[in-house]
Amino acid sequence: MRGKSHSASAQGRRQPGKNNGDDPRTTEALTGGNTSLEAWMLLQRTRHLLFRCEDRVVAEFGLTAEQYSVLTAIRCLEDPVRPTDVGRVVGHKVNTVSMIVDRMVNAGLLTRIRDLADRRAVRLVITKRGERALAPATTAASRLVEDIMSHLSAAETDTLITLLGKIKDKAAQRLELEISSGS
Repeated sequence: MRGKSHSASAQGRRQPGKNNGDDPRTTEALTGGNTSLEAWMLLQRTRHLLFRCEDRVVAEFGLTAEQYSVLTAIRCLEDPVRPTDVGRVVGHKVNTVSMIVDRMVNAGLLTRIRDLADRRAVRLVITKRGERALAPATTAASRLVEDIMSHLSAAETDTLITLLGKIKDKAAQRLELEISSGS
């Protein structure tokens, strides 16, 4: 646990700012000085803020951040693309992907095609409307990423990738253990 004599700026952490959810009194009250919990809360808040930023950027092109993620996943995967493949890439369960895909089909962004080899399987294909939305949304999303990440040096970015990779791997390992033990 971190002692109260250590200030956030002395540890190289960002000072609390307006409208970003960082209130040192709330953080201290919630974490009790537990730096692991503080880091966890910061990761959660950061994920939420990044999602909101992306949602606003792609909304200009008639997409939600979730729809943009699905379109991007389909674009990156090799055909045939199935909802389970998309779920693996975007980190959602298949039923969540199916609900998002339903809305995207209704909006004319995707089509579902029955797989000829396995009539029970469904392939996902981006429509022309989806392509017209995806191209400029990708450019705008790339600018967003560059803007947000621009204040990190190359070394800091490499460190961030390494640290987030470790956290992701541990979380995946934990999920695998829970699934294999039937929890």
